[in-house]
Amino acid sequence: GRLAPLPESGALGDGGGGGYHQTFGEARPHDSMRPTGSQGGPSPLWRYNPGDGHHIDVRAGPDIDGKRVRVKFHPGDIFCASEERQGPNGILYLQLADGRGWLFDNKPGVGVMCQRHTANDIDSPGIYKIIHDKAAITPTEELGADDEIVGKLAYGAIVKIVQVVHQNHIGRIRGRLDNPTGWISLKDTDTGKRWAIKQPAEARC
Repeated sequence: GRLAPLPESGALGDGGGGGYHQTFGEARPHDSMRPTGSQGGPSPLWRYNPGDGHHIDVRAGPDIDGKRVRVKFHPGDIFCASEERQGPNGILYLQLADGRGWLFDNKPGVGVMCQRHTANDIDSPGIYKIIHDKAAITPTEELGADDEIVGKLAYGAIVKIVQVVHQNHIGRIRGRLDNPTGWISLKDTDTGKRWAIKQPAEARC
């Protein structure tokens, strides 16, 4: 019921939001503001795993007490961070790669909120969960231009990938969808950024 392609335009044939090229295209990051997932660096994937077991409202900026946006994460949700920014009190702020806002790794008085996650499955045909909101669908295995995007997939959509292609010349792993028809990016092999993550066998039943 969550698979709902939206006929909208996006960025670079992958999907809209605060991608790596947008966040770090001009401003050079300093020690407290760095991109994640570069080769040899930490994984840009995080899992929301709060100490209190409650959902969380995404913040508009890197501030625990800042404005909340109309996006909620629930325990177990996985997301990709395009930026990690060190804040006061040992709090690490995490910018969602799809541009919807910020989360943080811990909260004083509560404890751990988000933990770094590693995707162990090798990309292959199977069931995937979209972890980048508005992941773009294109007609072919190539990235394509913005005007070639035929739809988008919402965060949390469950899709079946029937073919996986490694596009080494553009640093992408691409997957062909069973329904709706088309292709999506699964992973940026240069940065580790992901648009979708393969579901464990027990979740595919």
